[in-house]
Order: sequence, then C-alpha cells, then structure tokens
Amino acid sequence: MEKPNDIKRDSISVNYFLNTAAYSGLFSLLSVILTGQVSAASSLYVGLALGILSLFSRGSTVFIGSLIERFSTVSLTEAGFGFMVFSLLLLQPAMGGFIGFLFADLALLGLGLSLVNFALRGHIIATVKDKKIQASLFALVTMPANLGSAIGPLGSNYIYKAFGQTLFIAIIVGLYAFSALLAPIALTHHVFIRNEKSGEENTSSIVKTITDSLKSPGTVLAILAVFVGSIMNGQLFAGMALEFHSLSDSPVIRGLFYSIDAISVIALQMPVSKIKEHNATSFIVKSLGIYGISFALFACGVSSCWWICIISLVVFSIAECIYAPLINIALVEAQPDKPLVDILNYRLIIAAIGESARAMKRSAGLTAWYWCALALVGIMPAVVTNQIRKRGQRIIRH
Repeated sequence: MEKPNDIKRDSISVNYFLNTAAYSGLFSLLSVILTGQVSAASSLYVGLALGILSLFSRGSTVFIGSLIERFSTVSLTEAGFGFMVFSLLLLQPAMGGFIGFLFADLALLGLGLSLVNFALRGHIIATVKDKKIQASLFALVTMPANLGSAIGPLGSNYIYKAFGQTLFIAIIVGLYAFSALLAPIALTHHVFIRNEKSGEENTSSIVKTITDSLKSPGTVLAILAVFVGSIMNGQLFAGMALEFHSLSDSPVIRGLFYSIDAISVIALQMPVSKIKEHNATSFIVKSLGIYGISFALFACGVSSCWWICIISLVVFSIAECIYAPLINIALVEAQPDKPLVDILNYRLIIAAIGESARAMKRSAGLTAWYWCALALVGIMPAVVTNQIRKRGQRIIRH
C-alpha cells in the first residue's frame, strides 16, 4: 500500500493526541472520582473496579482475535469509541447503583480503550509495508501521544477543580466523540488487521503463535529484546520517579522530572528516527544499551546530584525514541507469516509481563546498586551483539 498522504498522517497524529490527552486526564482523576462517589466502607470495591478497568484496557483483545480479523480498522475504532462514550455517560449512575453495574461499565470502557489502541497500531502495520515508513509513522504519532500525556493531567485537574466533575466528564466524552468523527478521515477504509494471504491455514490463534515463536532463535531474540525494553522503559514512572522525588523539596525541580522526558521525546523523536537500521530487533538491542547508560548516570546522581539525573533523563528519552516506535515492527518482522492480530496481542502480553517485572522492590541501602545492575542488563546485550556483528563482518571480508 502507499504511504499515507499528509492529511491522513496529520489526522492520525491528532487522533493520537486527543486519545492520550483524554486517557491520561481521565486516569489521573478516576480513582479520586470513584473514591468520592463509592461508599468509604467499600474502598475495596474501588481497587477492584480500577483493576477490572486495567485488565480490560490491556488484554481484552487477546480473547477476541478471530473476531477482530472480521472487521475493518475503521469499524473497530468506531466501535471502541462508541463503547467508551457509552460507558462514560453511564459512569455517574453506575457509581451510585449496584457495584456490579460499575464493574461492567468500567469493563466496557476498558474494552473500548483496548480496541481503539489496537486498531490504530494495527492500521499502520497493515497499510504500510515499508519498515522505514512504518518506523517514521510510529515515531510521528509518539510525539503527539507524549504531548497529550503531558497536557492531559494538567488540564483535567484544572477543569475538575474549577468547574466540577460533570463538566470534566462531559469534556472527556467530547474528546472521544470528536476522535470518533475524525477516525474515518484519519484511517483508510476497508483495511483489516490480517495478512494479505490469510485463510483457514493462517487464522488467529494466539496460543499457536506463542508456541511457534519459541522454536525460532531470531524470534526469541526479538521477544527478549522487547521484553527487556519494556522493563527498562517502565522504570521512568516507577523507580526513577520515586528516586527523583526524594532528591529535592523544590516543586520546580520535582516538576522537571515529569516535563523533561515529554519535551525531550518531542524534540528528539524525528531526528533519532532518521538513523534507524533495516533490522528493528538489532536497533532495539542498541536502545537497551542507551537505557543502560541512562541508568548508570542515574546511579551516579541518585544520591545527591539532581542535575545528573536530568542528564540521565535526556539519555533515557533517546532510548525511548528508538524503542517505542519499533516494538510492533520488530515482532512483525520476526514472524511475518503469523496473523497480525496475534502478533499485536503478543506485544500486549510481553508488555504486561514486563510492566509487572519492573515493579520489583529494591532493598534498603542498595538503591545505587539497583540502577547499576539495570545498567549492566541493558549495556551487556548491546556490547555482545555489536561484537558479534563486527566479527561477522571480519569473516565476510576475509
């Protein structure tokens, strides 16, 4: 298929921006809203409700792969936005009624979020066959996504405090409704998330895709690279945020942490995307090395020097600019004969496991060692693969 024109490219970027702004804004306040509405004696229900939302928003597409293959990306996106708008309109009565109603409502919201994110990623892969253009498009949508993530919580907190909950929910609904109207413009019609030669022998089966992937060394390498990268990338809002927060009492310096990454990614994403290699997996492995350098710097600054931590955040952003746009491409590249639906779902499973692994607690007094260990985990694969590549080039020359 041809490279998307400027109108479609810009529309997809706007769609990503609106989605991430609404998503990050909603999630920054949802726990507060639920806690204020649900009985204080039922605080356990709030945790369960948020857990259900997280579960459905991250993994609901895993169970409906064969169904997803039957509908176009535009239909999937519109259905997802419809589920989200409907669930948000029902949120207020759901919070005041039977708790099972709230669980079902948030499950519907999570399903909508999962469908939209899945369809947008799948659409780029299904419509663009050239890996360089794919990488450029994923890099392009990463910038507005980061901008939306930075602006969403700030705008939502202001609106919620100044105008109240009703207007806040109405604005979120409006953003999703506008995105739904934009989707037919942003996305090419009659595009399906499946291989061109899909048939009875190549239909969605996530279990078969996982089993077959473990038989190929190249595929295993791609999976391990994406998995380790998900652990590394997840450190930003896990351990790094907590450590940086303890370095200074200044709200300005603390605020730098949350803005430096977003600003750096927006500034660096397109320049970094220009130097990507043909093989996505090898470039992800290089990004692990850059993550490692970032953590090594963070280990030096975490004891007292906040400005070294700022430098480490910029380095972290360079790694993020490489890693984030190439996740889907690396997995598709490693398994070109597998259903696209399964590969995208596989990515969700790997990310979920990686995000769980990133939550490992560090022992008291071993903070610097923790970051040094993570640095080695990132740097060693990059060094080893680089040496293997150089050795292979020498053998070819001789």
